[in-house]
Amino acid sequence: MRDILDPADAFGPARIIHVWEPSLALKATVIIDNNALGPAIGGLRIAPAATTGECCRLARTMTLKSAAADLPHGGGVAVLHTSPEDLQTARRQHLVRALAAALRNEDQFIFAPDLGSDETTMAWIRDEHARAVGLPRELGGIALSRIGAAGWGLFHATEVALLYCDFKLEDARVVIQGFGAVGQNAARYLAENGALVVGVSDRGGTLYHPRGLDIGDLIELKKNGGSVADSTEGERLERDAAVDLACDIWIPAAGADALTQDNVARLKARLVVEGADASLSPSAERYLHEKGVICIPDFIANAGGLIGAALEYRGANKAQVLSAIKEKIRRNTEKILEAVETDGSLPRQAAAQLAEKPIAKAMGYRRWSGLSGDPASA
Repeated sequence: MRDILDPADAFGPARIIHVWEPSLALKATVIIDNNALGPAIGGLRIAPAATTGECCRLARTMTLKSAAADLPHGGGVAVLHTSPEDLQTARRQHLVRALAAALRNEDQFIFAPDLGSDETTMAWIRDEHARAVGLPRELGGIALSRIGAAGWGLFHATEVALLYCDFKLEDARVVIQGFGAVGQNAARYLAENGALVVGVSDRGGTLYHPRGLDIGDLIELKKNGGSVADSTEGERLERDAAVDLACDIWIPAAGADALTQDNVARLKARLVVEGADASLSPSAERYLHEKGVICIPDFIANAGGLIGAALEYRGANKAQVLSAIKEKIRRNTEKILEAVETDGSLPRQAAAQLAEKPIAKAMGYRRWSGLSGDPASA
């Protein structure tokens, strides 16, 4: 993890923008991490205060995600510093529109949905300055969350990773921490292909059933505003209990640092597929690697949403998006696991080498860059 006090390195960030409007109580941090490959796509997070270093870490994940997927974009993030639970719809729209208006002249940043934002939020931003992806169908979008772009990618990353494990997807026990759009679609695709989703969690708690949960029922429950803890199926546990459930595959899809050095020893899984950006701390990833647990990094495994957003921006249709997600994520997962098997490197190290090479080469063409085409010189 980069230094929180001084997050800069040879790749970025290119621009750090702090937005503060006292009359609106609007406070936000926007990071354009790197735009050597093209304008940065960054998710809009509506979340309590995060440090600049934490925002830079999330933005760098987007940069690596885009480069690894061969997209003509850089990475960034926008964090609106407030809790989404505290915002009524009118107040949320007012703040989002104000933030979009403040960035009207930042043509190197494109908004995308993230925690606390959705296609309606993107429609408000598009109305302000047109640079948004993940739009409703009525505005030319392809409903990325409804087709399950990120979950589709997680499924394919998992399927490839299992080629390097000693068990198969059929009847594999899966626990998903975070049952939002990403977690729900990952659960759906995995269950449809023979896995047993035995545990899921959200803000309301954790639900567990050793013989597998009915994912369709849980998705319907969430659509109606409920929590998985409201289900009458299975055993209801504390929210944090998702870390302790014995399983074969564990998918963190709830936010940053779900596993750290403080709790990683509690995990009882054989494969971890990162569904949320920065969901594992570097120390947790190293611990799992040393224990023989395969861990597919965030910017490889959960790139489906970004791939879909970038292709939507260029007018692709649903079939093209799903095909591209499958091809890119399967290819990249295979590449990094081959490297791990060959030289024993951490999966994240192998993935970073894959992603940084095109960024360094693109930066070498820039007049202001001191980087050569060799990422080792960065």
